[in-house]
Amino acid sequence: MLPVSPEVKTNPLQKANFCSRLFVWWLNPLFKIGHKRKLEPDDMYSVLPEDRSQRLGEELQGYWDQEVKRAQKDAKEPSLMKAIVKCYWKSYLIWGMFAFLEEGTKVVLPVFLGKIISYVENYDPVNSAALHEAYGYAAGLSACVLVWAVLHHVYFYHIQRVGMRLRVAVCHMIYRKVSVMRYRGVYLP
Repeated sequence: MLPVSPEVKTNPLQKANFCSRLFVWWLNPLFKIGHKRKLEPDDMYSVLPEDRSQRLGEELQGYWDQEVKRAQKDAKEPSLMKAIVKCYWKSYLIWGMFAFLEEGTKVVLPVFLGKIISYVENYDPVNSAALHEAYGYAAGLSACVLVWAVLHHVYFYHIQRVGMRLRVAVCHMIYRKVSVMRYRGVYLP
């Protein structure tokens, strides 16, 4: 692996405002560099403090230690899945609500579209109230598409980030376990 320069760029997500986070504008400088030339390791930002391996691994390790103690007390096998659920349930609950809203907008879209189609099928040039109602349905359809697009991308980004955190935490625990076993002279076949 190539050495990374000691001057690591601070992550712009740390100081990004709400709109920048919502529309992922904080990545625009990196996109501009990538558009001009091939990205290099020095172009990358530092890892956010809450995404560092040490922090994530120790947090999950704490839940795992609690699970091992509980399992010993109940004379059962400890479950890594239970430790993971206890560690990450809040993140998945929050982003699950976003997914629910996203799916809700996808359900409403055909309703608005059906109302617009109904207006076109029953077109009456004299009925101005129906025209204004059709404009309202068209505005609702446009708003739903916009909300769906924003929710979809925000949800997808954050659920990928939660998955990345989980992967890093488990890798940290595995690495730590292997290091301890190697230090003690225990070798796995």
